[in-house]
Amino acid sequence: METRVVIYQEPGYTRRYRNLTPQQRARVDSALGRLEEVFGRPHLHAGLGIRPVSRYLEMRAGLDLRVLFFRDEGDLFLVCVGIHDEIRRYVKERR
Repeated sequence: METRVVIYQEPGYTRRYRNLTPQQRARVDSALGRLEEVFGRPHLHAGLGIRPVSRYLEMRAGLDLRVLFFRDEGDLFLVCVGIHDEIRRYVKERR
């Protein structure tokens, strides 16, 4: 039996997501749809560019757009979305 991953959105993520353009939101939504399917299956999530960044994981949603999240007891919590520099700033502020 396969365990389903549940993805939650932190309030800060939701605020940043609302500020994205419709095209950026579409790219994020597409990447998140794939994340739910492939998380925990490393050979499949290579296309999303999932990699550790400090205590978080980062996923690509395009060339310049990233989603930052963490895993807790099998569920995923989205904490930030934005361009590379915004993600770096977020991580640096929370060390």
